[in-house]
Amino acid sequence: MINLRKILCPVDLSKGSLLTLRFANAIAGRYRASLTVIHVLENPHADIPGGETGAFSFGELVGLYKEERQEEIIDILKYKGHHAVSYEIIFKEGTPYNEITDTARKIKADMIIMSTCTSGKHGMGIGSTTERTVRFSPCPVLSIQADNGQKRQEQFEKLTDLMDTSPNVKRTILLPTDFSEHSVLATKYAISLAKEYKAELIILHVIETIAEVSLMSSVDLPGYGTTSVYYNGLLKDAQERVKNIREMASENGVKSIERIIYGNPRHEILDIASTEPIDLIVIGTHGRKGFSRFINGSVAEAVVRHAQCSVLSVKNPEHDFI
Repeated sequence: MINLRKILCPVDLSKGSLLTLRFANAIAGRYRASLTVIHVLENPHADIPGGETGAFSFGELVGLYKEERQEEIIDILKYKGHHAVSYEIIFKEGTPYNEITDTARKIKADMIIMSTCTSGKHGMGIGSTTERTVRFSPCPVLSIQADNGQKRQEQFEKLTDLMDTSPNVKRTILLPTDFSEHSVLATKYAISLAKEYKAELIILHVIETIAEVSLMSSVDLPGYGTTSVYYNGLLKDAQERVKNIREMASENGVKSIERIIYGNPRHEILDIASTEPIDLIVIGTHGRKGFSRFINGSVAEAVVRHAQCSVLSVKNPEHDFI
């Protein structure tokens, strides 16, 4: 059961982030949730024009800037359609992802909804802000590719299309899983969302190959004898685990199909998302930090950065909505 009560939406006032704000407002209205909008000034002296004229003190310029931006945000929130039961607009100064995740903890947000492709005009959305938010967030993060082409923007212009749950609307959710505890949580989200939006679920497991070893070779692997025996064992285990997930989906009335393939996880996920009509990717993230992240990387962050569709990233959170 989806139980959204508090949504946090960071904006940098780019077109993509404002379209995402409209979507977040509609989602909040659908689930009778409150909406907190946060705009972070990373470097106020550079982000706020007019300081060089000397006509106003810097404090006055900041006040004028916030007043104008607040009016711009309110105009979006008043747009026709579903609306949040209440809203709050917050201005912060600092490092965007820190301010976003700190605010999420403070208000006990159930979900963060933010744009992935943004102009970065005001210091948010540049490069890794969304990915860092995913890494440090205390709740699930829904990243929206609102700037991804004219067709995507037209979809956001017609929010009723995105919110339509009637049977004639075909939707597809991609669930990549590595069977970790974070993937188990992602599975619960994917099934709940598929049930809510009457979507088909694609369950994907990628068996990561050893780069220097061909599947057709006969190189010995300790404890397995040959690579073929090793990979056959991984395949058998994956088939059993995916079968269990499909049974969970079926019990909830969700139609599913399975994909078990060999390759690089992030490449295979992105390939499927770009070649098939995927509406949403639901993926677990380990939230690795420091040296561990440097060595292992983050599949979820790579997917958030490059996917052509929206991505819901989850890890064992302080707050959730299922």
